[in-house]
Amino acid sequence: MKHTYKSVLQVVLNTAFFCFLFFVIASCGKEIETSPINFKVEQIPGSKNHSPNGTWWGYNQSKIVRFGNTVYMYVIDNQNIDINPNPNASNPSKIVLYRKEDDNSWQKGASFNTSRPGNILMDSEGIVHLIVFEPTYTQSFENGAYGKLLHYWFPNCKTGDISIFNQEIIVDNDGVSQGETVNMRVGASIGDDDMISVSFGLNKGHQIYYKEKNGIKWQMEYAWQNLNSDVYYPYVISTDFGLGILAIQDNFVGENMPNIYQKIFYFERKSGIWTPETIIDLQNNALASTRPQLVENCDIFQDRNKQIHLLYQTRLNPADPWLNTFYLATQTISGWEHKEISISEESTNWLRMIEIQGTQYFLCTSWDKLYVKKGIDGQFYEIPIPKMSGIYVYINSPRGGTKTNENFIDILLLNGNSNDYPNAKNYYLRIEKSEFLKL
Repeated sequence: MKHTYKSVLQVVLNTAFFCFLFFVIASCGKEIETSPINFKVEQIPGSKNHSPNGTWWGYNQSKIVRFGNTVYMYVIDNQNIDINPNPNASNPSKIVLYRKEDDNSWQKGASFNTSRPGNILMDSEGIVHLIVFEPTYTQSFENGAYGKLLHYWFPNCKTGDISIFNQEIIVDNDGVSQGETVNMRVGASIGDDDMISVSFGLNKGHQIYYKEKNGIKWQMEYAWQNLNSDVYYPYVISTDFGLGILAIQDNFVGENMPNIYQKIFYFERKSGIWTPETIIDLQNNALASTRPQLVENCDIFQDRNKQIHLLYQTRLNPADPWLNTFYLATQTISGWEHKEISISEESTNWLRMIEIQGTQYFLCTSWDKLYVKKGIDGQFYEIPIPKMSGIYVYINSPRGGTKTNENFIDILLLNGNSNDYPNAKNYYLRIEKSEFLKL
């Protein structure tokens, strides 16, 4: 077809006009402002390898705690899987305790055999505790899923000694024939009375082990049995009335296939009685047959008015399987009240909840950004962090034993991007609680 000079010019002008119009429309969206919050940030040690047990793994776990001017965290040292990718009893990784006082450097402490990340807790006397899954099977192909559960604590940690420890077995495993006696996706919590609670799903049921401060042995109860699905990754909380567990369906359907995440459960113990509730069930949703992962849990929190809050997300956008919508479910006398949490960054992946002077704040992360917002409808602000990717966010929290009257929020930003390993960067942030009042 023959084009005249005039027709070609018209095409150019029309193209330029629509490009300009698109630019104007795109520019009309409100840009996310930089947060007025002041903070301190530093790079911290991290795992050499991404999988199967990088420190980032285990979003339900407690990974950083504070007592006064001292912070504790752990790092999974998994250089061992350079040789064998299965961190079993013959080839264990290490969970390594770290301590930081004020602005001093991180102090490295004791380390223990493990195949997955664990939980760190702080009691009312400032003693730090570790809940560790140790592999017990030695076959070279065993991936570390069979193991025992141990409790370590450091009686002299307040004086700076994180090398001397005591230990006990919570759930044993003979390493020969017992199979799975405890699931490696462990959650844990400690109450104001120093009772430690440890929970995991097993054989389509959910178990919890707990021990009083001066208890002689660990007690076991079933939060529920015969659930008709595997229920894993428990967020455990010790409450004023008993115990709460937020967990998710996690059904294995075959090798190299995504597990099914379509139901969220909440188990609650009051006066010695466990009650199960289904918070959300999307197995009959129109997308369920083609999209296995429709829900994910983010956090559990008891506020100063003793109300329980659950944070979760759904993925129900027909066009984008990874576009998240976030909800805050608040327990009331008549049931759960679900409210959508507004987000300004569509690629937001995770949320954590904070309460300061009775006000709710949320820390939110996308692939490579950290945000903060006040309340469920508050404005999004970006906290300018160093360049990193695949962010998993962990904070000190009352369910991990950090007291509500502490002056700081401590944050771990852990790298979950496999492409960044073995040189993945991880960061620690410290924010004074008073800084949040600027929002």
